[in-house]
Amino acid sequence: MKKIAILLSLAAFILTLASCGGPEADAKKMIKKIEKYTEVAKKAAEDKKLDDKEIEELKNIGKELDDFEKEMDEKYKEDKEGKEKVDKYLEDNKADLEKVYEDFFAAMMALYECEGADKLE
Repeated sequence: MKKIAILLSLAAFILTLASCGGPEADAKKMIKKIEKYTEVAKKAAEDKKLDDKEIEELKNIGKELDDFEKEMDEKYKEDKEGKEKVDKYLEDNKADLEKVYEDFFAAMMALYECEGADKLE
């Protein structure tokens, strides 16, 4: 359950990135990290069993996301120009981002239906 909370907060970070700040390139980087997690999660959940290697990979990607979020919070907490760039990027890509979030949440939920999900924390 802790992992769900972490992943939800990371997704929330993207949703609130416009108010938290970050330039367009960093917003794209965060979205790519979410897409990577989604891809790995979907693959891991295919057989409805999570092995130690898959769990470790998911934990590592989750940590990367968490670390990047913290870095972005610090880097752009007072960057008005960066915030404006993110606002524009998010608005211009709203439809695509909704699909990224849907896929991300579906993959996370699929993980927790797998044997071994309790090891995700």
